[in-house]
Amino acid sequence: MSPAGVADERQAWHAGSMKGRCLRLAALAATVLSLPGCHVPMEPETSPPPPPASAYDVLADRCDRGDGPACVEMAAQYRELGELPLAAAYARRACDLASPFGCAALARAFERGEGLQRDPAAATSLYVSACLGGHAPSCISAAAGLGEPDAAEFMRRGCGAEPVLCPARREPAFVGVDPLDQANVVLAMAERRLELGDCYRRSLARQLTLHGRVALEIAIAGDGRARAVAILENIREAPEVGACVADIAASTLYPPTTSGEIAVVPWRVLFEPGR
Repeated sequence: MSPAGVADERQAWHAGSMKGRCLRLAALAATVLSLPGCHVPMEPETSPPPPPASAYDVLADRCDRGDGPACVEMAAQYRELGELPLAAAYARRACDLASPFGCAALARAFERGEGLQRDPAAATSLYVSACLGGHAPSCISAAAGLGEPDAAEFMRRGCGAEPVLCPARREPAFVGVDPLDQANVVLAMAERRLELGDCYRRSLARQLTLHGRVALEIAIAGDGRARAVAILENIREAPEVGACVADIAASTLYPPTTSGEIAVVPWRVLFEPGR
């Protein structure tokens, strides 16, 4: 080809449309790929990475694989969220895996009716299992649902494992109290026995085995008005009982003290189902 022809060809090439150039490139590529032994590797298609597993997914998977502590944690998380049936289900799974913490959580669910039908007997049985598994607070709870002599044995277990659960009982001091002032307080509080019983019955409706003693010291002015009330002993499982009893004692008008001065008088009451 003459130089002029080459120039014309070059000019025609550059003057060609984009479509023409694309067609030529496509034809060239097809020619190359059709040659024997010629292979152009293609980029493999990749799917996006899966989203990271949430903490709940990780714990649930571990629980499904038989990790008792993971089941306990799941139960606690769902209870915190207010999903009580799910919390009870995971607590049951943990208890089935011999976790004393799981049995304690399931016992509490039965005791309070949280996500399950309330069943005090089942709760006590589970507290016993949790106690024997080494969960000291469950020993105290088991003792509350058991009769003597079993209750004393479970109290001994719980207090021996964690003494902080069983602080030394402070007995009201009767020394130096005028017998007449003491008798007047007993009679005045007896007149309010129905209100005192209501304090106990409201909590008993939620815990059918609830029992215990409330002990007070009542500071009475010379004119018989209560100046202060201290709770010396209360029902551990239902402290609201002692608070209610103390409010009644504080609002009661007593006879004037024998000395005409302030007298501190102890008073106590025992609450038990059926009494």
